[in-house]
Amino acid sequence: MKKLTCALLVLLNFSAQAQFIEREDRDKRYPVPATWDRGSIHKIGMFTHMGEITRTCVVAKSSQPIPLQRAPRDLSDVNYKAIFNYTLKEHLEKNYVMGLTFVRDGKIVDQRYQYERRADDLFTSFSAGKSIISVLIGIAFDEGLIKSLDDPASKYTNRINDSSYSKVKIKSLLRMSSGVPYSEPDTGISDAHYFDEVIRLGRDSNLAQELNKWRRNIYDEGRKFNYASIETAVLAEVLRGATGKNICQYAQEKLWEPIGAEFDARMETDGQGNVIGYSGFNAVQTDYAKVGVMLANNGEINGKRVLSTEYIDQATNIERQPEGFRFNQAQKGVGYGYQFWLLQKPGRYLMSGSYGQYVGIDRDTKSVIVIHTADPVRVNNIRGLRTVRLFQSLIDATN
Repeated sequence: MKKLTCALLVLLNFSAQAQFIEREDRDKRYPVPATWDRGSIHKIGMFTHMGEITRTCVVAKSSQPIPLQRAPRDLSDVNYKAIFNYTLKEHLEKNYVMGLTFVRDGKIVDQRYQYERRADDLFTSFSAGKSIISVLIGIAFDEGLIKSLDDPASKYTNRINDSSYSKVKIKSLLRMSSGVPYSEPDTGISDAHYFDEVIRLGRDSNLAQELNKWRRNIYDEGRKFNYASIETAVLAEVLRGATGKNICQYAQEKLWEPIGAEFDARMETDGQGNVIGYSGFNAVQTDYAKVGVMLANNGEINGKRVLSTEYIDQATNIERQPEGFRFNQAQKGVGYGYQFWLLQKPGRYLMSGSYGQYVGIDRDTKSVIVIHTADPVRVNNIRGLRTVRLFQSLIDATN
């Protein structure tokens, strides 16, 4: 009996070591930096371990996880033209794609991973996570916790009363049109770089405290689009104040639970445990896809209403945006809604983040594409064009 027990312990120990070695070997091939490092060349490892190397809170998986159904097809030879012709397979190779999932009518049609990434990896979102904050704002609005999108931020939080942003309407924050001067070019000397470095890397960083340092005159609020991540951070403050809950808790109850999320997600926080909102959402590809399926179905999934059709239409319909936010007005080739990038076709839009993170939604065909890349280039317009063309080609191929 003693020998049998010893043998069993050895076997269990070997099994544990084998699992550890498997993970360790993958991470040796794709190293994971000890902390968030914008300049790291090891983006594959970093972008699937951000929940471990940054401060986060957990959005717990659903108590009743519901997998997406599958209708598998090999779409590797589907091609599109963006200057040159590319197949789906070539797109994966040329754009550093770690994971891609294509969904049609709520069913996974094709799913691919590269660089030893797996279905249970949490892929980071960067600014694609801003759209998650918009969804949660919409839910709070539907519930009456936010009375009007024309209310100023100060109606729901008194923590940022010294900030110019406290006077700005929620609708203007959603459209990134506060009128508060703020720079976010892809350089190391912008307002965005300073704000992000303090919030992310400051040991005891405090989101509200930093927002109170932004005291600038407001010019023509609501009239002009100016991409500013700080405005999503203000929305996070509004959401926290309106709901009276930690954003991770609210996201779990109102989003992750009803969509039937199969895995925990993580949201990045400041040094005080406050969700920063403008970046740092981490989830598996299939749960991102479920958010897309819910949006494509006008707010419903699994027979449950998560978000109102009216809010989604205001947030994502290019035809409902005012002057300055329509196609080719917000920026060349896109419009802007409530934290979503809008394409020319009504009902087609993107969640989009730095280094190539995308969730594309098409309302009419109920199609969703989820792509996470480790592109070394933070902003790449050609990559964006290729992604849009690929999405269209996959929709055409599955008609």
